[in-house]
Amino acid sequence: MTQIKHYLALFVLTALLSSCAITPVSDDLAKVDDLGEQIDISQFEKSAEQYVELANLSTGLQRDQHLLSAAELFIIQKDFESAQLQLNAINIETADADSLRRAQILSARIALGTGDPRQALKLLQFSDILSTELQISVYKIRARAFLNAGYPLESAKTRIQLDSILSDETDREQNHQAIWEILSLFPTTTLNQLSLSPLHPDFLGWIELAKVAKQGQIDWQHLQEGIFNWRKRYPNHPAAKVFIEQLGLEQIELMERPAHIAVLLPLSGRYADIAATIRDGFMSAYYQHPDTSRRPEISFIDTGANPMAIWNHYRQAVDQGAQFIVGPFIKSAVNSLAQAAELEVPTLTLNYAQNKEEPTHNLLQFGLLPEDEARQSAEMAFRQGHSKAAVLVPEGDWGERLAVAFRQKFEELGGRVINNQTYTPAKNDFKRPIQSLFNINQSHARHRRLQRVLKTNLKFIPYRRQDVDMIFIAATPRDARQLKPQFKFHYAGELPVYATSHAFTGRIDKNADRDIDDLYYCDMPWVLNPDRQLKHSLQRYWPQQERYTRFFALGADAYNLIPFLGRLQSKPFERFSGQTGNLYLDSNNQLHRELLWAQFIRGIPTLIDINTLPEHFVENTGTPQPATP
Repeated sequence: MTQIKHYLALFVLTALLSSCAITPVSDDLAKVDDLGEQIDISQFEKSAEQYVELANLSTGLQRDQHLLSAAELFIIQKDFESAQLQLNAINIETADADSLRRAQILSARIALGTGDPRQALKLLQFSDILSTELQISVYKIRARAFLNAGYPLESAKTRIQLDSILSDETDREQNHQAIWEILSLFPTTTLNQLSLSPLHPDFLGWIELAKVAKQGQIDWQHLQEGIFNWRKRYPNHPAAKVFIEQLGLEQIELMERPAHIAVLLPLSGRYADIAATIRDGFMSAYYQHPDTSRRPEISFIDTGANPMAIWNHYRQAVDQGAQFIVGPFIKSAVNSLAQAAELEVPTLTLNYAQNKEEPTHNLLQFGLLPEDEARQSAEMAFRQGHSKAAVLVPEGDWGERLAVAFRQKFEELGGRVINNQTYTPAKNDFKRPIQSLFNINQSHARHRRLQRVLKTNLKFIPYRRQDVDMIFIAATPRDARQLKPQFKFHYAGELPVYATSHAFTGRIDKNADRDIDDLYYCDMPWVLNPDRQLKHSLQRYWPQQERYTRFFALGADAYNLIPFLGRLQSKPFERFSGQTGNLYLDSNNQLHRELLWAQFIRGIPTLIDINTLPEHFVENTGTPQPATP
């Protein structure tokens, strides 16, 4: 009981101190935030205000029960401030153990509702045995908290544990749907890694089923066969009773397979080489697609060097009978299409429009958006326990966009950018911006002042600022190889450095990339864990295009995505496991990429596991490593 009182008191104090600083849930996780506890309001006989009035007229245990009922109803109404006031009114010195447990669980729900999943997990540590009803509540809140904190694997494990104590069949079906939606977030690479881990047979069965569904995103002809084989391997699996019956139908119900696709690319002019690489990736996916019975007609239209003529090219595609259009690629041309309220034919652009508030009907936007990578760098750094960042980006619009994207996400998560500096690209000496980044120039200035005052030479070791615990850089491979060693030279060699994919050429060069050893960076599966058959196509038929290797992957995904776009639009939790990343669609019909993470070791990027709970997370939340289900 002492521990329960301690946690409730801890929550009250923390809530009072942090009521004006609530960390919001990240956009992508908010999409699946409805996987939490379903509340039956009919169990309450009165309104929250009536329970408050009854509490004011009562004493002892009865008063506590009224306060708890009022708090729960306020939480359902998302009035977390009022809910907190009711919990604060409970006398923790005289309340019974059951009331304190319930208050602690409600405190966790408030923390979760106000965007602090780590605090929610911290509050859900019980030393005594809970009733089945309370265990179910704790598991559901923990599952949501892990998900909102960015650890979907732990959320899925928690729901597998929850499944073993659920007796109501409807509850189990809802829990199975929640498990499925969580596993749908994982790319194929992660599912393959997990299937090799020592897992409980039930959890392994879920993982294998998710792998079947991911394969079915492209190879839908073999989806039913995959499900059939899965059922033979896992005949007694919980999902085999009801859930699996609908899976095959749901996977293909929204598949759209147009008979004629027109591709608008600048195959002549300044961007001709990149456009040719996108075209070749597109056609490589076309020829290697498993369904050879329904290959669409493909026509390419050269948009040339004049993006202002994009409407003429669009009309040409429509007049030729295109049922789906891919492109354009040049941003100004995308901007032109995005100005329309509606497009005649569904269109997947290969770049993003600027400053468009309302989405254009029938227009979806896809590309290699660098801001996605900057935001994921912020997420990765925060996941690994860093909260005070130094940011170094090149001068110009590109660097500024990445710096802004990183800062916004990092601060949204609860971190702080301490200093932000720019550098001039392609220089061999970055001394001045690095010294400014770490306030080493101020250390030198103090040294000079002392020498002037004392009129003597002083031994001097520069002192960098100590209020940063990580560095984010945006850099080309050439600049990254220059910057990383200079951080060490300027007394910041122990700080972890995070970067976007632009720091790596996409080709292994152990000698050159030893200079960026230990660098963390994100990149697409095409680079870190590619489709061997597609990769072979590029290396065999278009070796000269390897310098644009990521655009080859963009072309391949553009083709494979088309039938799956309807499902992405209708299922917010869904992800398409592509070569450019784990793809999802936002409310503005823009596709975003979730990337893999690697660290350079001896000049080679090596995949790292981001699903395991890091030590700092366990320490800060008091959360023990969950038992493997």
